[in-house]
This record gives sequence, C-alpha cells and structure tokens, in this order.
Amino acid sequence: MKIDNGTGGSRETSTGKPERVDERGRESINFFAELKRRNVYKVALAYIVGGWALSQGIAQVFPVFDVPNEAIRAIVLLIIVGFPVAVAFAWFFEITPEGIKRTEVADAANERSRGKTWIYVIVIGAIFSIGLFFLGRYTASNSASSARTETATGIPGKSIAVLPFENLSDDKSTAYFSDGITEEILNALAQIPNLKVAARRSAFQFKGSDLDLHKIGQALGVAHILEGSLQKVGDQVRINVQLVDVQSGLQAWSEKYDRKLDNVFAVEDEIAKAIAAKLRVQLTGGAGQPLVVDSTNNPQAHELYLRGLTLLAARGPGLLEARDSFQKAVKLDAGYAQAWGALAITEFLLPSYGLEPFETSLPRGEAAAQRALSLDSNTASAHIAVGLANTFRCRWPEANQAFRRALVLAPSDAEAVNQYAQFLSTVGQLEASLREIERAQQLDPLSPIIGVIHAGVLAALRRDDAAEAQIKSILVANPEFGAAHTWAATQYIDRKMYPEAEAELRSLGKLRGQNGDAKALLARGMADSAQRVAALNSLETSPDNTDIRQDAIWYAFYLISLGERGRALDELEIYAVKPNSAFAPWLWNRGFDPLRDEPRFKAVLAKLALPYRPPAVTEP
Repeated sequence: MKIDNGTGGSRETSTGKPERVDERGRESINFFAELKRRNVYKVALAYIVGGWALSQGIAQVFPVFDVPNEAIRAIVLLIIVGFPVAVAFAWFFEITPEGIKRTEVADAANERSRGKTWIYVIVIGAIFSIGLFFLGRYTASNSASSARTETATGIPGKSIAVLPFENLSDDKSTAYFSDGITEEILNALAQIPNLKVAARRSAFQFKGSDLDLHKIGQALGVAHILEGSLQKVGDQVRINVQLVDVQSGLQAWSEKYDRKLDNVFAVEDEIAKAIAAKLRVQLTGGAGQPLVVDSTNNPQAHELYLRGLTLLAARGPGLLEARDSFQKAVKLDAGYAQAWGALAITEFLLPSYGLEPFETSLPRGEAAAQRALSLDSNTASAHIAVGLANTFRCRWPEANQAFRRALVLAPSDAEAVNQYAQFLSTVGQLEASLREIERAQQLDPLSPIIGVIHAGVLAALRRDDAAEAQIKSILVANPEFGAAHTWAATQYIDRKMYPEAEAELRSLGKLRGQNGDAKALLARGMADSAQRVAALNSLETSPDNTDIRQDAIWYAFYLISLGERGRALDELEIYAVKPNSAFAPWLWNRGFDPLRDEPRFKAVLAKLALPYRPPAVTEP
C-alpha cells in the first residue's frame, strides 16, 4: 500500500485504486471539532431546550392574564431570533471561573468552562419543560372542562349576578343603603369588558328569596353569584361578601370589610376588583384604574343618592321620590356627577309614566345631563340621558353617539343596551335593534320592559309566532305590567286578531283605574263596522282614552286601524314638527303599512330624516 503524506498527495486503498484526500474535508472536520471545543453544540442545545420551555410557559400562562396573542407571538419570535445570537456568543466568548472572556484570551490563559455546567443547564431546562407540559395538559383539561360546561349550559364562565345585600342594621328603614351599595358594585362590574353582569331588575327579584343559588344562577344565566350582608351603625359600616360558583355551589372567595362611611367607595372598588381577578377578566384602563369613583365626600349626599337609585330602579310613581332624593343630593354636593346623571335619567322617564309632560321634563333632564358631563365626562348615566334627550328630539346622529359612548363606559349595562336597541328600532334599523335587545335580555332576563321591546321588534320584523310567544311570556310573569298589554293589543290589531286585542285593551283600562269598556270598544269597532262610529267617538272624546290622544303616534295608530287615514296623517305631521311620542318605533309596524305609499307620510319620514343608518362600528 502506497501512501503519500504530502499535501494534495494520494493513497492507495485495498482495492489498489488511489483516493485523493480532500483538503476541504479536513478543514470541515477541524471546524466541527472547533465548534465542539468552544461549547457551541452545548449552548445551542441548552438554548433550544430553554427557549422551548420558555415559549411553552408563555403560551400556558399569558392567556390566563388576557395578554394579547400579538404580544405572545412577538415574544416567541424574539426567542427564535435570539438563537443565532446565542450561538455567535458561544463562538466568540467563553464562560470561565473568572467570568466571561473572549475565547482567544481564555485559550491563552488556559481557562475553560466546566463541561458539566451546560449539562446542568440542559437537565434543568428539560425538567422545567416537562413540568410546563404537564401544567399545560392540566390547564387545557380545566379549560376544556369549563368549555364543556359552558357549552352544556349555554352560560358563559365569565358571568355574575349581584344579589341584594342583606340589611343587618338595627334600623330596617335603611334597607335602601344596602341596596344602593349592591347597585354601585353591580354598576362597577358592568364597566368591565367581556364580563356578563345580570342587571339589577332581574337580580333584585330574588331579594330575600330562599331559592337555591343554582336555580337562581340558571334563571339569571350566570356562572357566579355575589351575595353578602351589610350592617350600618352610626358612621361605621361592616360588609361581608362571598362569591359562589353556581355549578359546584362552592365558595370561590369571601371577605369582610369594616370601614367608615366616608370610605365606602374604596370598599366597593376593592370588591369589584377582587371579583374581576377571580373571574380572570381584564380591567379597562389597567388594574390601577378605579371602577368605583369617589365622586362625593359628603356621606349624607351619598346616602340620598343610594336611596334615589333604589326608587329609580323600581320605576312607577316612586320616580317622583327618586327625583327628590337626587335633587337633595346635588344640593348638598353640587359636584356630585353620578347624582346629576341619575337625576337626568329620572327626568326623562317621568313623561313615560304620565308623571310630567315632555315640555317641562326634557329641558330639566338635558340641563342635569350636561351638568354631570361637565363634572365628569365619563359618567355613563349622563350619556344615556343625552341619548334619550336626542332621541325624543329626533336628533339621530347625536343620540347614536351618546348611546355608543355609554356602552363604551359600561358595556354590560342592560339599561344602556336596552335604550340603544329602542333607538335603533326608532330609526328603522330593525335587525340591529333585534341583536341589541337580545343582548339586553341576556343581561336582564327578567326585565318586563326589555321583554316587551323584544316582542315589539320581532313584530315589526313580521316574526309573528316569536313575537306572540315573547309577549305572552311577559304577560304571564307580569300580568299587571301595563306596557305589556299596550304592546300586545297592538300586535293583535296588526294581525287582525280583534278578540285578543279587545281582551288586552280591557285589561289595560282596568290597570289604569277604568272599567276597560272605552278601550275595549276600540277593538270591537275594528272588527265590526257597525260599531266603528262609536269606537271613533270613544277614541276622540272618552276621558279613558286621553292617554292615547296625548301621544301622537299611539293616536295615529288607532285612527288608521279605524279607517281614518287622513286624520292619522294630520297627527303625524304635528309629530314631525313637535315630537312628543314614546311609540316612535311603531312607525315600522304593519299597522302603518296603509300609509307607506302616501306622499304625506313619505314627507313626514323625510322631515324626520327616517330611516337613519348609524355609522358602522366594530365594537361599542
């Protein structure tokens, strides 16, 4: 065998054929040996293991804190980009007992890193990765279980109802105070995006109820319930609260607070934020942003405000007392923005209950709303009030803007969603109105007025079976709710179901302290031409039908149904100049179809700028 040891020489193999020694191969062998000598392989392996472990940890933990996916992807990309940087660092530098040195310097000083160091790094990283893997499997299993529960029940996991706090004070007349505290906590939670909060009207129907929390949760469509008690002694208040998981019945969190009355706002904020943390929802503006604003330093004004909230939620004649409470509160503290906002809403509701005419209540409500906004532009109730004022005055873009702002400030406020749905129905956007009123009903499933509005939108869309089922369910649950009888009669008249309409009108009359005959006669006049003259005379002259005559659109509807189209157009033309109706959404019902092709009716709609299409938005 012949071997040439010179550069570029040859050697003879066992087959007798010479084989060239490739110099580039020898350099390649030397390069890989150098990589090994400089620990590049170890660093690369350690980085891959550690990087994978870190990315797994980020993927498992960050979503729990609602970190955006874009941020998670950016961090993972940084880990990937860091790989060549780590490899280059291993080539040029050496970790020695004396610290980090350039490789050439370490070689000259005969200082090398301990080979076992990188083994430890790899082993620790592997253990960490395995731990994260099993953690991921566990959390994924829990998430899947939660998802299965949500799918099975149809109830979102991030949902809550706040039940009225039990009043343990010796003076039981201060029950309004515990109800008011409950209300403020509920309003605070309603500000949190992606958290479903059952509205006050629905939650407070279970005040003092012995019903099982599981059944209450099912009725309200929530996964968690906050309940508690409050004891007020002098200027001291003690609040006990507990958060209960409806599905398991287990207590998820509880706390006790002993505070002075002038520190109640801080307690409410603590409670709201503790719940947000337990339900893993992200707070708007960050954790440092208060959910409950300390808007007054006058405890007496605050108590009056809480009393007013309770009366406002109850509606009816109590609205006059609510207005009185809010007026006293702002007299004690003229800078109390929330009280001004609540006063504004109360003023706008008074005409709907026949307690004040539009002509006097509208200016007062507008002034109160503007005062609230001048004090705090983030007062959601003030924006709702502004939306109501502009709706009544047929200023559609301004109304839309106000309602949208209210929904940004309080996305889970059922009243804001409900009023926006009614606005959309008024301006002829029926499909959009249906989406909003369905959302409002999810937030406040037991609200009779929301149920009535839902039925009305369905009727306007000609979904008669669904509309009838909806209005009947409201009447069964709330047989003395006048608005339900009013809207039910309208639906039956639209469908020429006159006996059913007569029964609803008679019930409405009786609820208003009448015998019901005058209103029942209206339906009989539609069914029987022989009674039409008598029905028209009742509509136009009977004291029992004064309420109908005072509302232009309500009056026009019955005139059309009794064949008086010309006179109905007269009323609508008056309305176009001087809006004074709570039934503007009825303009899109089939009851007004006989006027659709009339030039005068088209002129009325044009003057009112109807239909109006709000600008498209992606979120509230």
